[in-house]
Amino acid sequence: MSVFISYSTYILIILVFSLLSDCSILQEPNKKQPHIIIIVADDLGWNDVGFHGSIQIPTPNIDALAYNGVILNRHYVQPTCTPSRAALLTGKYPIRYGLQGLPIIAGVPLALPLTEKILPEYLKDLGYSTHLVGKWHLGANKINQTPLKRGFDSHFGYWNGFISYRNSTHSTGLMSGKDARRGFKRAGDEMVDQYATDIFTNEANKVIKLCKNQGKPMFLMVSHLAVHTGVPGPNILEVLNKTHNDIKFNYIENKKRRLFAGMLTSLDESVGSIIESLDNNRMLEDSIVLFISDNGAPADDPIWGYENSGSNWPLRGEKGAVLDGGVRGVAAIWSPWLKKKHRISENLFHITDWLPTLYTAAGGNFDNLGQIDGVDQWESLTETSKRIRSMALINIDETSGEEALIFNNWKVVKSNRTSDIVYFLKYSGEPGNIGPDYNMNAVADSLTGSLLSKINCLASKADCMDTLTTYDLFYNIRSQAKIDGKCTQRISDSDPNGRYECFDSPCLFDIQKDPCEYQNIASGHPEVLNMTVDMLVQFRKELTMQNNQKIDLEADPKFFDGYWDTWMEKSDGSILFGGRLQSRVILISMMCFYYYFII
Repeated sequence: MSVFISYSTYILIILVFSLLSDCSILQEPNKKQPHIIIIVADDLGWNDVGFHGSIQIPTPNIDALAYNGVILNRHYVQPTCTPSRAALLTGKYPIRYGLQGLPIIAGVPLALPLTEKILPEYLKDLGYSTHLVGKWHLGANKINQTPLKRGFDSHFGYWNGFISYRNSTHSTGLMSGKDARRGFKRAGDEMVDQYATDIFTNEANKVIKLCKNQGKPMFLMVSHLAVHTGVPGPNILEVLNKTHNDIKFNYIENKKRRLFAGMLTSLDESVGSIIESLDNNRMLEDSIVLFISDNGAPADDPIWGYENSGSNWPLRGEKGAVLDGGVRGVAAIWSPWLKKKHRISENLFHITDWLPTLYTAAGGNFDNLGQIDGVDQWESLTETSKRIRSMALINIDETSGEEALIFNNWKVVKSNRTSDIVYFLKYSGEPGNIGPDYNMNAVADSLTGSLLSKINCLASKADCMDTLTTYDLFYNIRSQAKIDGKCTQRISDSDPNGRYECFDSPCLFDIQKDPCEYQNIASGHPEVLNMTVDMLVQFRKELTMQNNQKIDLEADPKFFDGYWDTWMEKSDGSILFGGRLQSRVILISMMCFYYYFII
């Protein structure tokens, strides 16, 4: 009998170990999972950061993150915010689930489908605590569409596309109300008479401190309001202190651009504060820090009125366009896991790549992600610099008629002359060549610069450099990150916007030689044009049509005590005690009381 038990136990052990060896949730022995921090800037333009060549608005912390890590110089996003956030979190092109069009407008009953598993859910499977600070913008007409039901352990911020920088108001023109949440709890009182960028920075630092001793890795997504506009009106661009801002940036003649500079300065300081908090809590040495913009800047916007005076110079296009000014995003990553730091990556990178890349970095198995569009680029970032991706769908918007795709160095673009998007197909934004001399000392001595260089030196002796060597290296990186040298014809043209031929037939650009999309070379490369157009045709066959709906007036915050709420929620699980529904509950209660106790 004892022999039988021993033999059975032996067989059981073998079976258990054979099963566990294939289990994706197991990590390699002693392999530490990194903390993952994603900082998302809203509507930040290509030329708004110093590391791309501008001297107009100093961004020392963002620049220091870029120089100490890897600058992703061909990082493509979606034309607007909802599609970019959806692509980031799903690892799939928005055409897969019908969110390839305009951002979700407050009061419109649209949301990222619940069938899509997203990044925080995948990371929770790997043992992560997951936290969102700031913007959601993936739908909130029902409770199960909001962050805490989509894999985040905590959320402090807002559900819609933007808020006022000082009182959490969100307005669509038709309706207006507060949009501030701590989880499901209304949190408008926490955003009164404070500056939104500082509020979200402080919240991120609180999350970091709370996660310090949790015994599990942290995923923190800080999705800033900055540098998006606030609520349309006289204070659509808001800074922390206007008087101080006017003095600091008195060399910027454009008053709106001057306000934008103050907003960007606060965002840059936020990056430094978050890096400092990670270091203070002994988490920085085990972190991956990613900084990205969700789309290009709306330099001017007479269509919807959300212009922030950002700059995509010298690129063509603005937010909303499939041209590079709208979709070639600012991006940089830092981590001690990066063996080759202080460099530019010219590899094609799409925002969908972050889900598989970060999932792999966290110890996950790519095969568990199913059918996605994202490509795992973790090894190319950390080890080989090898090119992984050769093709990326920029977008197909069947409503506006705008579409684009990149294959190797080629980009095919097709536009619609009757669309509102036409206005955003132009060159716009300031060149950023007027301002103080570029201050590399401020970059190196910034919170980010000093702390990341310290960690880099601890990770590798090769990264222990004296000041002069550091400055020379950083200046060299900055020179390589600039693209204006490839756009001399476009820059010298007094009317570059007169050259756009992509309405009646597709354009073809050599995006490596001509990143400013100035020379349409379709006629000289018919085979390449036909090949890339065929790729677009195939994607069109796979497209899920947009479900464009009108604003539901039942969503009006006046029915929910002045707050934007989950207005379509049914009463079969949780009742929203607010507005009309509150009145109906009270009325029904009174009727029941009268029926049972009076009659």
